[in-house]
Amino acid sequence: MYHYEINDEFTRLFFDYAKKMMKNSKMNEDTLITPENIYQPAIKNNRDYLFEIIKMSHLEGSTILGAENLIKLFELAKKGHSCIILSEHVSNLDVPSMFVRFYDHKNDLLKEIFEKIIFIAGVKLNENPLVKLYTEMFSRIVIFPIRSIEKLTNDETQKEKINLAKKINIKSTRKIKELRNAGFLFVLFPSGTRYRPWLPETKKSIKETSSFLKSFDYFCCSSINGNNMLPGEHEDMTKEQFIKDVLVINYGEIKKTKDYIDNILKSADKKITEDTEKSKQFIGDKIMEEIEQLHNKAEEYRKKFLK
Repeated sequence: MYHYEINDEFTRLFFDYAKKMMKNSKMNEDTLITPENIYQPAIKNNRDYLFEIIKMSHLEGSTILGAENLIKLFELAKKGHSCIILSEHVSNLDVPSMFVRFYDHKNDLLKEIFEKIIFIAGVKLNENPLVKLYTEMFSRIVIFPIRSIEKLTNDETQKEKINLAKKINIKSTRKIKELRNAGFLFVLFPSGTRYRPWLPETKKSIKETSSFLKSFDYFCCSSINGNNMLPGEHEDMTKEQFIKDVLVINYGEIKKTKDYIDNILKSADKKITEDTEKSKQFIGDKIMEEIEQLHNKAEEYRKKFLK
């Protein structure tokens, strides 16, 4: 259930800020992803504007839970271990909200941690200039989602696009390998899309989660409770309302990836462990269960601030 304050004037204010940011943005550049531009470092020109408007949308009680786990993961990354965060995905504003929560935290170390985060993002976040206005502010490695490739597979007219997509993913995989032991924290949204209540499948993990997870030494999961821009069935960000809500991000305990995967597969049916695809989905589903547990715990905290 969502708890939020809707104000049309507030939505208009959000887009007024967007107009201000457009002047300093590179929103019309790199909208087409190729193997040459899959790594996109943050363009921070508009960060002050973004912080101001997003913070307005975070009601009293908005916070980070489990910050100590985040700090532990960062310490592991600084020692050269590869580390990834598997995060719940509820809104187009999840990453801007993370930015505000990290930068508004009483522990200044979280600012340093945020600047070492690289998000694994889909190509569509570059295709719409208005969406890219926000995504460009954060460092990303861009991938072409496998399920999007699968949708094109039976279309003879899409061979060129499929080949490009595969080249993009090869280059992205290489870039992740290059940077994963260099002190960065990677963030992946295992659902691959925002959760939409009318589409239950959007809460299910993509199979690729397993492959990403296996390529890192340590991980933690995180939940996002609260939503400042509820998704609409029209899939048009320009028609979504900007709302005020209590935004709580909860980071779970750090786990060693190999041990975690070995342990959960021991509990799996033999039919799953002997089938590679089923095994991948099983691991992804377990991750989503971890995220759901974090979400439920954070919601108990959040209820204290809901009107």
